[in-house]
Amino acid sequence: MDRSELQPVKCVLMQTPTALPPGAVRPLEIVAGHLALDFANTVDDPYGPGRVDYLATYPLTLIWSSRVGLLTDDRAERLDEIATQRPEAAATALASIHRLRGIVESTFTDLITEPESVERHWAALRPYVVEATTRVELGRTATAYELSWPDSDDLDAVVWPLAHSALDLLRSPQLHRLKRCAACPWLFLDGSKNGSRRWCTMNICGTDEKIRRYVSRRAERRKLG
Repeated sequence: MDRSELQPVKCVLMQTPTALPPGAVRPLEIVAGHLALDFANTVDDPYGPGRVDYLATYPLTLIWSSRVGLLTDDRAERLDEIATQRPEAAATALASIHRLRGIVESTFTDLITEPESVERHWAALRPYVVEATTRVELGRTATAYELSWPDSDDLDAVVWPLAHSALDLLRSPQLHRLKRCAACPWLFLDGSKNGSRRWCTMNICGTDEKIRRYVSRRAERRKLG
């Protein structure tokens, strides 16, 4: 993979600077507690003016997939080379990834307040799950068996484990911990002991909300004074 263009973007994705220059893209946080939700959270400020799609291109998708452990760096390099040689196929694969992300995001967002909506979303998710299942392989570990997908050169390869991760979460006993951030549309599993987590990440959304409340209280005190 030619990193000459991707390296600055990769730095944005991988590092967490203490301060960002004006107009800079904030680092992508991996905070959801489940692959399916981290996948859904790859768009920042999705409905606002600061919208950033961290999977906007196929190469960026490979970088993210490598970061979360779906691909090895070597395999990401190989798929990037194939995508460069087959741009139309890469565009088709990227469109499929974006469609799946939209399905996953809407499925779990609606599930929080409308559990019966899963049946409606399943019609859209099911074809992806079926395809992932037809590709899956079973491998033995020291104590059990685990699912894996072939080390193929198919540009859709990242779609299969992502689709299965959505099914995995729907079947998980942790599903009752599903929440949406109180300050942004990102999804997460609340792993706190008392189930009180409100933010996708305290150092961004939690801090922003505390600052907003502080400014609001200070303004109110000025009015009363």
